[in-house]
Amino acid sequence: MAIVFMSKTAKKRSLLLDALRILAWEEYKSTNKEALKNLQYGGYAVFEAEWKEEKLHNNTYEELLAFAKSLEFTEVELLSIRSTYYSKKSGSATPSSTATATATASPSPTRKVNDSSVPVSAPVPEEEFDIGDLF
Repeated sequence: MAIVFMSKTAKKRSLLLDALRILAWEEYKSTNKEALKNLQYGGYAVFEAEWKEEKLHNNTYEELLAFAKSLEFTEVELLSIRSTYYSKKSGSATPSSTATATATASPSPTRKVNDSSVPVSAPVPEEEFDIGDLF
């Protein structure tokens, strides 16, 4: 075995490819529901064999970005889909529900609104991600 260091671009490529695999698997399950219903692990082995043959594995990071764009997805959207998928799979809370729980459990962070001698604070808006209706 050898120690391997991935470049930042190689790591982003790997994450992007995994996000595309998740999109493909979700669509594959939906499209082939009847054929996969009685198979072990929902038929993932059937999908995996086809996925391994997919030509996307040979694409560079830039080519994967172009492919994602052709599907009308941004890199941020795909990474968000990936993150949500693994959150659901592990049974943990989704990023937005975690943020909501944190915001309600503790005081909201504040920021200074003006430079007057009396500090006036306003709540910092919660960051929100909307990936739209993907499926």
